[in-house]
Amino acid sequence: MKSMNRTQLLIVILGVTIIASLGLTQPSINPDTRSLNNLASEQPIDTDVIYVIRHADTEKGNNPNLSAEGQVRAENLVSILQDEQLSAVFVTNTARSIQTGTPAALADGISTTIYSPFDATGVAASIASIPGSSATLVVAHSNTVPLVVQALGGPTLEDLEETEFDRLFAIVLSNGKYVRTLQLHYE
Repeated sequence: MKSMNRTQLLIVILGVTIIASLGLTQPSINPDTRSLNNLASEQPIDTDVIYVIRHADTEKGNNPNLSAEGQVRAENLVSILQDEQLSAVFVTNTARSIQTGTPAALADGISTTIYSPFDATGVAASIASIPGSSATLVVAHSNTVPLVVQALGGPTLEDLEETEFDRLFAIVLSNGKYVRTLQLHYE
């Protein structure tokens, strides 16, 4: 699949957000009860979008920092998510994950939350506990991105390649139930 440029990716994310918020918030009409009173009494629909990425490009070494390319990618992520008000940014306790997620958190005036990289169920539960509709960013690793996506109800994925830093998965949930996963690339 061809890589998307930043403008195309922003359009896709905006489209997903609009579709999720409009399409999923429309009340369903039961053919047996079509009165306005019945429509007004339906429960509101909470739509969540969880962005799951691998940390950005790194230098070599044990617990490496982001490389110059990785720092640019982390800043590009801020631009890509600029129209989302993030409720939470989850990062692992590694320099590369923290350095990838912190710019997006700061842009929305929040702090990062550390999670255990192999506790995908725990991070999914933390996301589920965020009240109302929300947008969340999870910064994972090549071998834990698939675990997080699956814990959120998404498809089973292979581990990412060691050189693959440009994947972005947008998982859409409605009232806590899985709806769809978008698999995207970003620079």
